[in-house]
Amino acid sequence: MPFFEKFRQFILPTDEETKAREVTNTVLLQELADCFEDSLKKESVGSSLLFNAHYLVLMHPDTYEERLVSLPVIVKEAVKAFEKRLDEMKGGDREISPISSSWRFKFAPGVEFNDEAIGASDVMVIGMLTGLKDLTSRENPNKSKVTMKPKKSNVYDKYDVNFNAFNHIDFRGSGDFEVKFGHANSTGKAASPKSKGSALATIDYVLEDNETSETYQMKVKEIVIARKETDNQGYSNYLLVDSGYVSNPHARIRFQEDSGQFQIASFSKNETRVNERIIPQSEITSPQWFALANRSKILLNGLITLNFESN
Repeated sequence: MPFFEKFRQFILPTDEETKAREVTNTVLLQELADCFEDSLKKESVGSSLLFNAHYLVLMHPDTYEERLVSLPVIVKEAVKAFEKRLDEMKGGDREISPISSSWRFKFAPGVEFNDEAIGASDVMVIGMLTGLKDLTSRENPNKSKVTMKPKKSNVYDKYDVNFNAFNHIDFRGSGDFEVKFGHANSTGKAASPKSKGSALATIDYVLEDNETSETYQMKVKEIVIARKETDNQGYSNYLLVDSGYVSNPHARIRFQEDSGQFQIASFSKNETRVNERIIPQSEITSPQWFALANRSKILLNGLITLNFESN
């Protein structure tokens, strides 16, 4: 029986208890676990385990004040449960593929969210792949997909949420937590290819904006091309480019062991070209893969040139 299912049977209240439940530390932990489990099942793709690493937890102001002193312990236990679940799901060639290098939690008081009232017995957990930065930026008020559980369905699923839904939330206070992922042997490290000791490909890239060049050795079967930021450092499968012209993430390159071919997928709103061919943008959870031939030229946002050569 999966870890979270055992956990649920141990602590989940009956239907009668749920109608007027008290928001305890255990209830908060279970809601986080349910949100994480749903994202793990729906975000993962192929052999890559992908999941929400950032969480916004909304409670009624009175409930928030009652739980505030316990939040550090809840975060600690949630991270332990998340990483135990990831270890359970690993097997064969499956690899952990988080978008962030840290677990992030933001607990906040509020009385309304997305046209739903937040009562004293309510907990609203909103899970995200990349965090609140895009959602709460007035420069980018577009809808973003999050994992949440509306009252009408009482089931975690993917939903579009607009910036305006956050207008009534009080983000002040001390409910912010960040926990680095565990050691590389349990999270954050891509599986090594069978051809140990040698790189699968070499990528030379030129930064036109500061006239510098670098070389990256692709030693794992799938890599992420992203902007060099603190959250991204520490991954063996990240090619970090120190330029504001690179998106976060911008693209992925993978090696198909059965065919011996390389492929590329682009996630950037900015242009990605391969040998002068524009690669369409795709969703992080549904990558559109395109053939990447030996000695290809990859152009990011019209300024960053990557010379790809398979070994």
